[in-house]
Order: sequence, then structure tokens, then C-alpha cells
Amino acid sequence: MATPVYGSSVTTVEPYALDRIDDRERHGHPRDLFALWFGANAETANFAVGILAVALYGASLRGAILGLIIGSIFGYTIVALASLDGPKYGFPQMVFSRRVFGTDGNAMPAILCFLAGVGWFSISTVFGSQAVAQLFHLPYDVALAAMLVVQIAIAVYGYNAIHAFERVSGIVSIAGYGTIAIVAIVHANISAPFNPHAPLAAGGVIGSIAFSASLAFAYSVGWAPSASDYSRYLPASSSPRSIALNAFSGGFLPSTTLMILGAAAATVVSGSGIASATPADTMALVAGGNPWLAIVGLTTVMIGTLSGNIMNLYSGALSALVAYDPLRRFGFALAVGGGMAALTIICLLLAGTTDPTSRFPAFVIALAALAVGGLSFVAVHWTLLRWQAALAVGLLGGVLALIGTDATATAHIFGNFLSLLSTWAAPWAGVVIGTVDTSVKRTNRAAVIAWVGGIAAGVPFWQQSWFVGPIAAAHPQIGDISYFVGFAVALVLIRVLRG
Repeated sequence: MATPVYGSSVTTVEPYALDRIDDRERHGHPRDLFALWFGANAETANFAVGILAVALYGASLRGAILGLIIGSIFGYTIVALASLDGPKYGFPQMVFSRRVFGTDGNAMPAILCFLAGVGWFSISTVFGSQAVAQLFHLPYDVALAAMLVVQIAIAVYGYNAIHAFERVSGIVSIAGYGTIAIVAIVHANISAPFNPHAPLAAGGVIGSIAFSASLAFAYSVGWAPSASDYSRYLPASSSPRSIALNAFSGGFLPSTTLMILGAAAATVVSGSGIASATPADTMALVAGGNPWLAIVGLTTVMIGTLSGNIMNLYSGALSALVAYDPLRRFGFALAVGGGMAALTIICLLLAGTTDPTSRFPAFVIALAALAVGGLSFVAVHWTLLRWQAALAVGLLGGVLALIGTDATATAHIFGNFLSLLSTWAAPWAGVVIGTVDTSVKRTNRAAVIAWVGGIAAGVPFWQQSWFVGPIAAAHPQIGDISYFVGFAVALVLIRVLRG
């Protein structure tokens, strides 16, 4: 039975998953990417990144602005380059990644992208649900259910529905954040200095700028593993220059603006509470008792959560499908699951070395490893239809979001999650961008070696709440540059190993 023509219909459930999009289904213009990435990044997470730069890492407002701009430029340049793969090959990003790493070699990147999608989705849903609960005076679980229904529905309908929603949400977000910007900028302390007493301040003024750049880079480059998911329907004849410019500017402009706005908002509110406040709480603090401004802020958080999260959900579901082993090898699935379980144990053990609040009991570590390993095994050994995968990932993220009633814990998890995200994503991007030959193999050893080498090269430069590497410990003034090191080393390695 032939697959029905999808075209540009918004009301038709997308019939394609990992398939190559053929010529009859190609539609749209490169400028659509500007609207998509603008809507996706006019959202809550960027606001939170700016808050963290000032309130958590102690950056001065000017230092935070400089670092956030630098990090975003690098990150969205990578997203723009990855977006070129969509029109050229017609595949989702992780399917293209399979052509670089090989069908088996790509299993771990696909699983990590899947888990990143779940993590982003659950954490952002916490922020959005808290905003809905405050806005409509609802219990948290009722607000969470409402957010899940809307997000899952849009992700199930797929590509066209997502593009359409982002076009609308971007306009709404401009109005909301524009109102908030007036208050934040008017009352912001432009001359706010570096705060050495901030919870995670280290390395002085230069270090805080590096931290700000790393946060912005970690956020922006996190979109790279899903970039071509939203450009693969564009005609193959689309201008590469136009694609790159629209993808870059669509992401960079709202993302950087909102990060700076978040940093400015952090200087408006005095006291240490801002460091652990969620965006919804921050909006209430910035409103300063003005009920109308509070309503605008909470509504903007709600819309922003939807705009970013439908893409987290959609791409997370696609990545789960890419991880599937069509040969149904039990041993291979078990090996991937075991590897992810071991990685979880290592991360949680490292977390306790420098962060007393993250010294988890043995049974918690065991349960987390079992959950991550089991989820990875299932993704590799079984598969679903695309809409079923979107539903499953949404429900899984919803279960995780039930822990989000503790604002302090949520902010802490969000910061650590941002830090860990680019540990794998930045070196992955270096390998994908640096690879010329994309022939399909079982395992591309050069790509895997370059990827792992990039991750390993970044570890000594880690300066995070969960782990501080030896170079970062000896030179805290350089901040955390591990993401940039990991990307650069992976890029150089793949070019050398591929000759």
C-alpha cells in the first residue's frame, strides 16, 4: 500500500519516520527555518541559562552578556551546518549520523540523543507546568497533565504541525518577553560586578565569562543532533547559504536575547533565592507584586515551554527509533544497555566527589542504572511507529516531571543537565561536521575513536558542580572550556584518521 501524500498539511499525521523524504514530498522554503528556530528558542530554557550565569556562577551582567554571545555564536554555527544535511540527504539527523558512525557505531549517540530528548522534555515540562499551576491556580499534577496532552498531540501530528506552531508561538513570545524586557532592563543593575559568593562562582571575572559561554554553547549545540529533523522536507535545490543563515539567525537572535534578559532579571531581584528559582518563580519575583506583569510572565513561560518541548519530544522519539537494531540481536542490545548502565553509575559516583548534595545512596544509583540501562535495551531491541514513539517518550518524560515540585532541586538538576549535555553532543558534532565520506558501514571505527577521544579530551577541563577535572582545578580562572575542547579535538581527530 502506497504511503499517502503528506505535503504541507497541518491536520494530517506525518506518515514518515526514518524514511528518506522523496521529491514529491519536498516543500517549504529556507526562510521557514528562521520561523521554526525562532519559535523554538523564544522559550523558557534560554531565560534560565541567563539566570544561572549570574545567580549561580556569579558573572557580572556585562561579563555574562559577553560570554553568552560567544557561546551562542559557536553553538548556532554548528546547528546551521548540521541543518544542511536535511535537504541534501532527506533524513533525520540521527539517521545521517548512522551514515557517519555506522549502524552499530551509532547506537550510543542515538541512545544519548534519545535520553537527552527525554531529559530536556521532562525538565522543561516542570517549568511549564509550574507556570500553568500558578497562572490558573491548579494542582501541579493537573497542570502537568494539561501540558502533556498539548505537547504530545503536536508531536504526534509531526513535522508540519510543529513548523506551524513555532510560527505562532514565536510571535506570542515576542510580545510576552518584550513586556518583561522593559521591566528587567529598566531596573537591571548594568554595573553589577562579579559575585565571588555565588553558589558555584570560581575563577574570578574571566572564569565567569567562560562559564557563561559554556552554558550558552551547551544549550545551543544541544540542538545539533536534531537539526536536520526540521529541514529534511526542504527541496534538495534549496540554497545552502540561505538554509545556514536562516537556521543560525532564527536560533541565535531569540536565544541570546532571552539569555541576556535572564541575566538582567537576575540582577533585578536581590538575595540568593534567584539562584534556585525556576523561571515561573523568577517571573513572579521580577513582577514585584504587579499582577498583570505576573500573568504576562507566566503565560510567556507556558508558551515558551510548549515551543521548545514539542521539538524535544519529536526528536527524542526519532532518536529512539534510530537506535533500534533491525537484526534484533539480544546480545547487542544487552551490551548497549549495560554500557549505558555503567555510564550512569560512573556519572553518579563522580557527582558526589565535589557536590555534597549529590552523594546518592547505593540503592538510588542502582535503580538509576537499571532504569537507564533497561530503557536503552528496550530502545535497541524493540521499535514502534513514529507517533507511538512520540507518545511513549512524552509519557516517560511526564513521569519524570512528577518530581518537579521542588524548585531548588529542579534548578540544580537543570544546571547539571546543561553541563553534561555537550559532553557527548559537542564531540559528536565535531565528528559529523568533519566527516567527508558518509558511506554506510556496520561500525566506522575512525568516527567512534574521534568521538570518544573528544569526550576524553574534554574531561580534564570539566569544572562542574558534579566533577572538576585536574586542569580546571589547577587553573580555575579559565572556567569550563571542556565543550570547546571536546568539539575541536573530535574535529581534528576525524580529519586525521580519515586522511
